Amino acid sequence: MNSQMRTLPPEIAAMFASIAYKTFNKEDFTSGTLYQGLKGQFHFDGNYLKGVSGSVLERIFKHTTPFGCIAKGKPGPFDGDFVLALRGTEKKRDIITDLHCGVNTCANGQPVHAGFNNTFNSLKQQLEDYFKLAASQSKTGLNIHVVGHSLGGALANLATNWLKKHFNANVKLYTFGAPRVGYPSFALKTVYATDNGIYRCVHAGDPVPLVPVWPFVHTEDEYILHGAPTITAKAHSMTEETPGYLHTASCFKSYAAINKGKESRLRRQVKLDYDKRLQARPTTRWARTIGEAIITHLHASGRLHAIQADISNTLRFTIKLQKC
Repeated sequence: MNSQMRTLPPEIAAMFASIAYKTFNKEDFTSGTLYQGLKGQFHFDGNYLKGVSGSVLERIFKHTTPFGCIAKGKPGPFDGDFVLALRGTEKKRDIITDLHCGVNTCANGQPVHAGFNNTFNSLKQQLEDYFKLAASQSKTGLNIHVVGHSLGGALANLATNWLKKHFNANVKLYTFGAPRVGYPSFALKTVYATDNGIYRCVHAGDPVPLVPVWPFVHTEDEYILHGAPTITAKAHSMTEETPGYLHTASCFKSYAAINKGKESRLRRQVKLDYDKRLQARPTTRWARTIGEAIITHLHASGRLHAIQADISNTLRFTIKLQKC
């Protein structure tokens, strides 16, 4: 990675993750406080990325919606750097994408969430056109910061791998409340693609980073912006102040000041006692404990390997279809 490539501060990264939602309305985009706060350091060319999310019919008829924007750094600490900002779930069709939890392969050849990957594939030609031109005009290579919240964070993971493989770009990845995207092999490849330049920010009570469940996993390190462990939908908000990722990220000048955690890999052997079921609470600790108990039960019953085999067979069948 280019040693001169700086890291976006938490607040700036959160501002980009937030402004990606404003691409539905160009007037709203340029008149808001987010744009005013970023335009001093970054230039927006006004061209918004459009993608297809949702069902097979949405893809057949190519029903596109704005999915984000690209900015370029002005003279200063991020001079010449690009920022790719991708939005999260906004429409009903995005929810269908979130729920489409099959498996197919991404740019680095690893198994990933099919719904996320299908949506990212609808963005690739625009990214190809933009960064091909940018690469032809650059003498030192591409520095790209990829940012996203929720579904946008999942797309940012996929974009990071694709940009590294396709352009050999120097890439840093910043996500807020992102779901799990792929299998352990994908998470490992993502670490390699960024030279460990990954800033995966979460709220402890946000339910979205807890899904999809095994065998999907995150990259291991996480930055905990808000520590309240009770699971609540409010903890997933990007812009609300209770807690709101934009609000909590603005409290930290650097990632070094943020408490770090680790992704649970469901390694513990856990057996639940039915008689103590009323002790369960809607917290992240209990969510992980229940997940560990499910894997323990599947392993003890001999079903774990069968499920793994089914997933592998599905993946091989998908690969064959894609090669046809």
